[in-house]
Amino acid sequence: MTEEIVRNDEHVQTAVGALFEGVVPEKNAELRELWQKYSPRFNILQDVTRDGRFILDAGAYTQVRVNHRALRAFWLASFVAWEGYRAVAEYLVRGIFDSDTLNAMVETLEQILVEDDPASVPLPNGIPEPGILPDVATDTPGRAAAELAIFAVGWAFLHEIGHLRHQQDGTAVPPDAEPAKRRAEEASCDEFATRFILSGVDSYAKSKGVAPNLVCQKREIGIYFALFALTVIARGNWGESNSHPSVQDRISAASEIMGQDNDISVAVAATSFAALRTIWPGAPVLKPLPVEARRS
Repeated sequence: MTEEIVRNDEHVQTAVGALFEGVVPEKNAELRELWQKYSPRFNILQDVTRDGRFILDAGAYTQVRVNHRALRAFWLASFVAWEGYRAVAEYLVRGIFDSDTLNAMVETLEQILVEDDPASVPLPNGIPEPGILPDVATDTPGRAAAELAIFAVGWAFLHEIGHLRHQQDGTAVPPDAEPAKRRAEEASCDEFATRFILSGVDSYAKSKGVAPNLVCQKREIGIYFALFALTVIARGNWGESNSHPSVQDRISAASEIMGQDNDISVAVAATSFAALRTIWPGAPVLKPLPVEARRS
């Protein structure tokens, strides 16, 4: 394999900063403090590396690594999740569940995960290239899926920053630690990402004069779509490993943090996961929480 090319110039760092400002604009000051304390630096790797094809990780105290394959997969996964929701909604009206489009989109995503050049795999008709937001007036569903994809990537990046925090704070678990401790660190990074995105909802809603539940709804769906992306990307490896909790446990843990009192976000996410299960029986789902675990 040829020497890996890493891009981590200031254009990359600026783009990542703009992504976070779009996801949690009310937290600009907190983000600056986070960057000043932990100095995360984002690195864009090639799509075929000595460490594999799908790269999204963190290490060496300050470095977050990702490649275009991972970003393209997360982007398309959001549209897949939205299509699953749409297909079920149409079924409720027409009584016919048409999974052809959903199947085709999932197959495209799987192709992106294995091709040497993921950009050579054409995205399904109507889906823009990553980062391009459809016009809300002419393609409202596409705009919604694209914005949710940005939240999903933001959650994934925050998860990796969670690992950097553990490393610099001296709480990281070594690679040779017992599996339960390694899984616990992964769970804590999921929790950090989830709470970071949701903890400023009231502040943002007040600054914009909008209802907090609407802001919360969108952010929660974005988090669920990140977990949906992990579900699709990890096909065949949904169970618990030595380093990670099962995908089902990660979905359930995030759901418990968020609660399930926001009916719309839960309905959209549960429907998307249920639709995926129609083509992949046994895939993880969004399970209802016990009443006592829901937020009051």
